[in-house]
Amino acid sequence: MYNEIGRRKTLRTRLSDARGWRRGVENWESYKLPDWLNLCEQFTSAGEFRNSYGAAQSAARNLGLWPEIEKLMVDSGKWSNQLYGIDGRKYASRPELIVANWLHYSKIEYISHPKLKLQETSKPYRGDFQLPKVANIEVFMFSKDRVKCRTNLPNWSKDYLNNRQKKELYYETEGLPFIAIEAGIYRQHGYKRYLSHIQQEFINLGLELCDPTNFPIEYSQHDLGINWALDDFINYAQTNNIQFLSHFQEKAQDLYNLIKIKGLRKQVRVKLDELYARRSIAYKEELRPIEDVRADCLRLGIIERSQYEHAHQKGLFPTDTPYSILQSYGITWFEFINGRKIDDFWAWETAKQFVRSFSFQSKTEFEKHPKTGSDWGFIRKSPSAPSGGYTEWTSWPDFLGNVSHEEQQANKDKVESNNKFIAEFITLDTATAVTYLKKLGLENTSKLKGMTRLYAQLRNRPDWIQLRDMLAARIPKVKTPSEAIAILMFEKCFYFSDFIAWRESNPNLQRIPKHPDRLGKGVFELVRKAVGLPAHDAKIRSSLS
Repeated sequence: MYNEIGRRKTLRTRLSDARGWRRGVENWESYKLPDWLNLCEQFTSAGEFRNSYGAAQSAARNLGLWPEIEKLMVDSGKWSNQLYGIDGRKYASRPELIVANWLHYSKIEYISHPKLKLQETSKPYRGDFQLPKVANIEVFMFSKDRVKCRTNLPNWSKDYLNNRQKKELYYETEGLPFIAIEAGIYRQHGYKRYLSHIQQEFINLGLELCDPTNFPIEYSQHDLGINWALDDFINYAQTNNIQFLSHFQEKAQDLYNLIKIKGLRKQVRVKLDELYARRSIAYKEELRPIEDVRADCLRLGIIERSQYEHAHQKGLFPTDTPYSILQSYGITWFEFINGRKIDDFWAWETAKQFVRSFSFQSKTEFEKHPKTGSDWGFIRKSPSAPSGGYTEWTSWPDFLGNVSHEEQQANKDKVESNNKFIAEFITLDTATAVTYLKKLGLENTSKLKGMTRLYAQLRNRPDWIQLRDMLAARIPKVKTPSEAIAILMFEKCFYFSDFIAWRESNPNLQRIPKHPDRLGKGVFELVRKAVGLPAHDAKIRSSLS
């Protein structure tokens, strides 16, 4: 008989309703979205569904369907028993809602559900209302005296009375004025008696509420909050100084839950970032498809990671584009920009042979040629780039086949020499590497930049900053105007334009900052005055400044 009842779903439901039997085990994986919605329609709210059918609610959450189910039920208006005040906030009971609406119409500044310092667990207690610098307000569902007047007390009544006692003791200990509103009056004696009670409590504290006759103090519809659109949440945020989505969690948890139910978290966060001129963060679950990001890079002509990062900082991509390709998508920059792994490309000699078959006469011709066809997919998009190009790279004429055999061999020897040179540096410690560079006449990073591939390799070293600073220390820097003037006089460098033209080839002038007047106003004027030349720099070239 038990097995028969288990197989007959309608009978099982009727027995559950009539006899209070526990619901049978369901195959939740087989439930489609319409099945879930039909099941949820048997309950008047999400809370009732959770309390009455916890197994079903847990299954929906585990299957990842609960947010969508809850949103559809709320948007359809079938779960409509939630109480939202005129201010759009959610309230736990109608007596609490009446207080909120009356404060709102009376234009008294208040904070809903403020955090209290009273904390016994990881979460602090919350009050019902706070009038800043005036008093706190608690709407108590019942007191010890009024419990005697009730029958069928809820199972949470004992804990509630204990919490009320703790709150009252907390306000007394902290010396905080507070108004105790007895919600039982509304339940037992009606609306008008309850309003008189509230009004008298405020009069006792010296506060005056507006005449409630002309205002719908008791009015509430769930759609005051539940039908809010994006603009309503943003307007609320501006009015209440909410600058981040997390502030909704702190200051208006009920509205944050509503934003989450309606699936507007991303839109609210992005809109707030736009409002306060912030760059939006792209969260992993909200990232754009990688193919779209790659298409944007091709459209913008981006082939290097540094170009991508610069474009991202300038805001050239949509807000859901990540800053780090590797961190967000888990692939290297090379694989991202080329659409394949580095090992998938042709080797240097094979690539050269293929490209030379087109008889390109220049780099421009190569770049303008349509890179269509399967074979072009095996050529690196930026063959000369230090990062992602060919390590054997020599020059464009060599790559395209526009140089003689002798030049090709010379270039090949040069590449081999450079590669050997670079391999030596990889094994050297910082101090030894600096000594080696100095012997080669590469006393500073500006000279080192001329050796492109070596410079790129050194920048990838973990000790690059230390190595760079040690090289920079090779030329002592001028720090005072008098030091700069002495050097300029010695080098007979009387004009800024000459200083710019000679500086790269003169280590002595390199000791002076590129903009000497930052040391003290009029350095060159003082030099010309000392040697009897006109004070005005007639030779200055604006293009070199």
